[in-house]
Amino acid sequence: MSPRAANVLAGVPDLKAFFSPQFYLLLCWLLFGSLLTLPLQASEPVKPVVATQQLFQLIVVRLGLMKDVAAYKFTHNIALENKPREQVVLASAMASVGEQQLQPESVEAFFRLQIEMAKAIQRGWIKRWTAEGLDSAALAQRMAIADLNSDLRPQLIQLGEQLVAVLPRALAQLHNSEQFVSHLQQLEKTIDQDFVNAAMKRDLFEALLKIRSTNPQEKNKLAAILNKGVLRVGTTGDYKPFSFYDKNTAQYSGVDIDLAHHLASSLGVTLQLVPSSWPTLMTDLAADKFDVGMSGISRTLLRQRSAFFSTAYYSGGKTPIGRCDNIARLNSLGDIDQQNIRVIVNPGGTNEKFVRANIQRAQIIIYPDNTTIFDQLIDGQAEVMITDAIEVKLQQSLHPELCATMPGELLSHSEKAFLMPQDSALKAYVDAWLGELVRSAQLQARFKRYLD
Repeated sequence: MSPRAANVLAGVPDLKAFFSPQFYLLLCWLLFGSLLTLPLQASEPVKPVVATQQLFQLIVVRLGLMKDVAAYKFTHNIALENKPREQVVLASAMASVGEQQLQPESVEAFFRLQIEMAKAIQRGWIKRWTAEGLDSAALAQRMAIADLNSDLRPQLIQLGEQLVAVLPRALAQLHNSEQFVSHLQQLEKTIDQDFVNAAMKRDLFEALLKIRSTNPQEKNKLAAILNKGVLRVGTTGDYKPFSFYDKNTAQYSGVDIDLAHHLASSLGVTLQLVPSSWPTLMTDLAADKFDVGMSGISRTLLRQRSAFFSTAYYSGGKTPIGRCDNIARLNSLGDIDQQNIRVIVNPGGTNEKFVRANIQRAQIIIYPDNTTIFDQLIDGQAEVMITDAIEVKLQQSLHPELCATMPGELLSHSEKAFLMPQDSALKAYVDAWLGELVRSAQLQARFKRYLD
């Protein structure tokens, strides 16, 4: 790596000297634009499946074929430059640009630069062989000469198509200003062909950053996620074992958090966890604050009016939990619904809805913090909470003082599913992904991890 490149990667403010003025302006635009679009509340994105690495590797393989191209031209006394052939190669690479919703002009500039780099590599090899005094026969003895028409050109065409296919996902990651330095370093390290200098690599990186998506308005939510390279998952962070936010570590954990990572990885995009709450869950979805809600969300008809749900990934129902020394007088809904009983509930979700519909005489205490609500039971601030059986199972294992007051009995039936906007393409993908998890037993393993 050049000294100037090392300075940039170390954070030294030498950027104007390292890049062209046009590139510096482009970088400033990317940095400022990313600040304008950052969410106000979000956890740090996890490292995605790196489409940039796939892109760089494809470039390396393509440039790596240039030694064989040069050898064929050298041994067959073919001119290095062939403008008509370059146009054919360019047209082939551009054939699927429209399907990938990329701006043709920006992609064409990227491929033209690759062609110039390819010729520089070929020229370098031919000069080296000539300087070594090799002729066609001597080079043919030194290395196997691949056929340009039947072998090399089909490979180059295929690689061009693969480059175009991976560009949309890679661009979303390249345009993340927080990863700019690491991507530049990755490209410089990955492209290690002879006759490719640091300036060529910087030019290539600049050309990649200038590629733009057409981003049509009619694009569906799934396509928008793939185009942006980010999956925004809304989660409450207050409902073990599905989603829990630890304020001490500033980290999320839980079944749904693991699944969110897996879903983003399957899409090849970055995961961004967006805080939400039970009272604001549906309004946050309507306001496009997240793409998928994953927080042990119960599928209800009311929610289904304005949203889609995935197929269910857990079935259960409501059941009461209280101090173990109280279970003798709390072992039926009738015993719970008495004036001397305090029923505590978190607001805004199906727990509150169930309590409002079924508790008439007992005192209802609305407690806003679902992460500490079970401490209220332990401390005697309330006698009972009615919540999902899976949470009861977990909480009684975490707190020996707490017991299910009606063990094995469900007061209702509900299904947990993932919440989405009414987009059929996204729902179809999530359902297919979830089906694979079930068939491979990965879903069951995640529940076992947190419940055991």
